[in-house]
Amino acid sequence: MVEYRNWPSVLQRRWLLSILTGAGILLTGTAFSLVLGDKVLLTISVLLGGCMALRCLSFYRLVHRGSYEVVEGICMEVGRAGLHGQRSVRLLQLDGNEYAAMLDKRTALRVGNFYRMFSGVERDNSRVFLCLEDLGAYREDRGFGSEETADE
Repeated sequence: MVEYRNWPSVLQRRWLLSILTGAGILLTGTAFSLVLGDKVLLTISVLLGGCMALRCLSFYRLVHRGSYEVVEGICMEVGRAGLHGQRSVRLLQLDGNEYAAMLDKRTALRVGNFYRMFSGVERDNSRVFLCLEDLGAYREDRGFGSEETADE
């Protein structure tokens, strides 16, 4: 069990933003439905707020259990978006292994940048994309692929 304050900052931010989004939808929809007297808007706002609450609960349980995987590497290839709005991404890890994943086409990626990808592992061993952290452009001084030569 991982306490909230020990979560990586990217996961904390993602979870808090999801909570705030759900609360914002619920409060805004409730306020406008009371002003306009629209019960349909109230119903939709409550349903969307409830779905966001379930999503936040699922995210919390997944990270709190510690059942997520962290992959760090250099983005080597970003595929074209297909019909389903997803594109393939290949990361070259520091140990030389390649990691392939399918991400939403709206996820901003640049070939040559370091990324840290968090994916949750469900009970049936399926993977759920949680978030992506951009660690900046690739530099030789980070140690990967650089061989020190002595000029002695």
